[in-house]
Amino acid sequence: MRFHPEIHVKDLAGRLHWPHRTHERTTVISRSHSASEDAEVAKATLYVSTVTLVVLLVVLAGISFGQEAMHWLGVQ
Repeated sequence: MRFHPEIHVKDLAGRLHWPHRTHERTTVISRSHSASEDAEVAKATLYVSTVTLVVLLVVLAGISFGQEAMHWLGVQ
């Protein structure tokens, strides 16, 4: 399999990351984030992580309770 000589790893990596960059804008930073935007992203990430953790704990507790209930009922 041969690759086109104009395709470079930097260009391929740029296609995988957001924002998608064209060949003319590969070295230009689109914009920097403000501290308040970073804080909002951090809060949202913390919220999603906390909700995910709680859901996971509830599911695991349900599985554990189900196994104990089956043990109490004598189901093997």
